[in-house]
Amino acid sequence: MLGTTQAVLGSGHGISKGRSYGAEAGLISGDNTASQLLIGVGYPYLSDLAVGNVIADDIAAIGLADVAVADVSHTPVAAAQTVAEGSYERVVITGAEKIGDGLNTGTPSEDPGTIHRRTAADYPVPEERIVDRIAECAMGSNTIENVVIVTKAICGLPAETHVLTIEPEYDSWGFDIEEFSDPIAAAMSELTAEITDLLGRGSVPLSE
Repeated sequence: MLGTTQAVLGSGHGISKGRSYGAEAGLISGDNTASQLLIGVGYPYLSDLAVGNVIADDIAAIGLADVAVADVSHTPVAAAQTVAEGSYERVVITGAEKIGDGLNTGTPSEDPGTIHRRTAADYPVPEERIVDRIAECAMGSNTIENVVIVTKAICGLPAETHVLTIEPEYDSWGFDIEEFSDPIAAAMSELTAEITDLLGRGSVPLSE
């Protein structure tokens, strides 16, 4: 087993313990009249790949003003539908994004624990393969890349869309949603604080 896990959820993570992932797609906090939307992307039962789900729960528990929160642990199509139902001026998409080997292999990303800051423009829509991308959704390919590409293709994303991801160390079955590898556990506070600060401010320039 790669890496050492440790429990990282405190009292603020009670929502993740109390709800059933996969039971309902869409918003878990706020409503579609908000001007900002946080989208948590993840696989709830694949250890480090559950980062997006846990952050979505944490931000929902905080209850930031004018912020809707969505957990899209279902499919990228759910993300597109959630975006289409609102008139969001800012969207923040977060979760683990593996670089290197494929998902669910038990191998680490290239630099576990590293946070990346991108925009939707960094994920171009492959027009000649968009049907394949949507087909991958039906097979459970719920990656950050697929969420951004499919949402852009179906309904578009606002100009101010921030994609904040973290590289996972462990990506396979065997850990509860409350357990992350050491590199992820060490970086979670920074990632969550950055997202909270971003959603709590007015309009800010997109990250380079």
